[in-house]
Amino acid sequence: MLPVAEARRRVLEAFAPLAPTEVLVRDALGLVAAETLRAPHALPRFANSAMDGYALRGADAADASEATPVTLEVTGEIRAGDPGDLEVSAGTAVRIMTGAPLPPGADAIAPIEVAQEDEGRVTIVAPTPSGKHVRPAGDDLGEGDVLVEAGQELGPGELALLASMGMSPLRVRGAPKVAVLVTGDELVAPEATPGAGQIRDSNSIALTALVKEAGGEVISAGPVADTYESTEEAFRRAAELSDLVMSSGGVAVGRYDFVKDVVTNLGRIDLWRVAMQPGKPVVLGAIGGKPFLGLPGNPVSIHVGFEQFVRPAIRKLRGCANLLRPRIEATLTETITKPAGRLHFVRVRLSMGRAGGSNMGRAEGSNMGRAGAGGSGFSATPTGPQGSHIQSSLINCHGVALFERDKSRLEAGSTVTVEVWRLPEEP
Repeated sequence: MLPVAEARRRVLEAFAPLAPTEVLVRDALGLVAAETLRAPHALPRFANSAMDGYALRGADAADASEATPVTLEVTGEIRAGDPGDLEVSAGTAVRIMTGAPLPPGADAIAPIEVAQEDEGRVTIVAPTPSGKHVRPAGDDLGEGDVLVEAGQELGPGELALLASMGMSPLRVRGAPKVAVLVTGDELVAPEATPGAGQIRDSNSIALTALVKEAGGEVISAGPVADTYESTEEAFRRAAELSDLVMSSGGVAVGRYDFVKDVVTNLGRIDLWRVAMQPGKPVVLGAIGGKPFLGLPGNPVSIHVGFEQFVRPAIRKLRGCANLLRPRIEATLTETITKPAGRLHFVRVRLSMGRAGGSNMGRAEGSNMGRAGAGGSGFSATPTGPQGSHIQSSLINCHGVALFERDKSRLEAGSTVTVEVWRLPEEP
């Protein structure tokens, strides 16, 4: 059996980012930048007012106060969107709105709260030196500064910045099409009433949600019957429609487990068993030139296997710079045991101690810094029984503690590495 890290390395080697495409900036939420983008101009492009008030020369009002007010002649008004070409000379001021360009000659803004205008003249009653309430050109970014790096996911902040720079359309990598196949004659729809020996299909629901959360577009084929012919037809069709074929169930060595044979006949298998619990039977291969990943059928094995192999593969297809979940160190609250030989992924709930919020300050690759022990950082508590069929172990689960393959016991109070799926809410 391959170690998890080696298996994941082989999986990721089988994937390459999708070809770039162009979309309007308004349609790029959640997509990934295909190239590093630099500022075509400074931001802001011109000096402007940070306040509603009066643009003036700082030399005229630097020493203004209630005791020694300064009165200036108001020669006009500049609103946001105006060209701002009204000249300000000694002894004069221009009424100005927030965001409006700073007029020639002016180098300070007196906000309306410290100014009183009457009959074409304004009295300033607070110090207004040069630079006061002025946003200089380039105060945020200079021309040529990096806006987003290649591989960066585009959220609302990134899109707003790119829009302000006129960068539309954008070259991005789109959402990969992921065919989700679940096998098993025992499966019925969640809305159905199961007959004797049948179970409701939760696997396709879980996989669909996981694929969408990872940024993929789901192509669903419904449950695949446990016959060689049905499996072969479904897998061939899926490969024609998708960038990645993935399945759950049928990857073991049972009499009705046809996935390995079908994948071998339609393409190839590169990897099978991984030294992990849950989820030992993991298949990497190809069907008709499209990569294939097969997971076991147990609900928890699906979730853990997806996180270790499928999610990173989808993110590589998307062109993401960071492929893996972040990791922290936490204090284990209960003693746990296992047989040595496989890496166990122990589902845990995280809680924050007195300084829990300070642990996440540095995100780098798959690490998010180190949490202190002894109640100063995160604590990790197993979510209950850890069998691969125990779906309740995924409820309120924040991630998995890595119980290394060569160890058989972890004492309460020891430090464990936790792969974080989501963070707990603040109390």
